[in-house]
Amino acid sequence: MPTLAAYSLISLLFTVSCAFNLSALLLPNWIYVTLPPVHMHQNFGLFRLCSYSFFNDDCRPFPSQSDDDCKEEYFCEEWGLAALTMILATIIGGLVWFDLIGVLIGGRLKRERSWQRISSMFILHALLQFTSIFLIAHLFTMSSKFYYGAKYDISFIFANVSACFSFILAILLFSNGLFSPPEYAYMR
Repeated sequence: MPTLAAYSLISLLFTVSCAFNLSALLLPNWIYVTLPPVHMHQNFGLFRLCSYSFFNDDCRPFPSQSDDDCKEEYFCEEWGLAALTMILATIIGGLVWFDLIGVLIGGRLKRERSWQRISSMFILHALLQFTSIFLIAHLFTMSSKFYYGAKYDISFIFANVSACFSFILAILLFSNGLFSPPEYAYMR
């Protein structure tokens, strides 16, 4: 059974993972595109597209039917699904975080029974983020919107870090719960 110290460390590390997840969700920096002839660049986010040039900085909702973002088949559907899975990952992350707080302020019995549930929620959190990452990567390689000069930006990296962190924390908590002796063995 994981000890209070193990849960405290895992809670702290998961808080970092949640911060990366929330940043990836909110920042419009998943894909960065440079347009060399006019010295303009665009940042594609899950919900917004921001264009920057010498004369104008403009952000608008993305993808949008009225701005012809959905001309390619299934582009808007995939992009919207990527945004939805990141939202769900954020919700699951919040639930896990509150569950970890409950375990920290709960007693020994709560710590004994929670590690399997929390480990599986870590895995779900990571899988939802990996789904979003996969969808954006698929659109990045297949869409004509992203051509030479396009690259992954900081939100894409944040999502990868958060997903990997959650997956590693799931393995650590599960192995700690499976192989560590009962907590009363430490009290001697």
